[in-house]
Amino acid sequence: MPIHHRQTASSQSGLPRHAQLEPVLNWTKLARKDDLELVHPNGKTLTSGRVDMLALDGSVFWLIQDNGKGRAMFLPDDDVMVFRHKRAGNRPKS
Repeated sequence: MPIHHRQTASSQSGLPRHAQLEPVLNWTKLARKDDLELVHPNGKTLTSGRVDMLALDGSVFWLIQDNGKGRAMFLPDDDVMVFRHKRAGNRPKS
């Protein structure tokens, strides 16, 4: 089943879409309703969507996938890189 990517100016210019997103290395920093893109280590976007539920310890989260693909569970062993769409007002913490 092919994965469809949203077309944006950055993806049309050849830059990966996730290059303009905020990486989330610690899943305890995720919040419900965060918009995410999940990327394979080879750089290919696997899926995108909105966080539905997550464990407080960062051990698992559920994503309502875009384009009607349903709800999916992700674990650290799934070997995905998580990127969050930057929210208005988000600034890096010093």
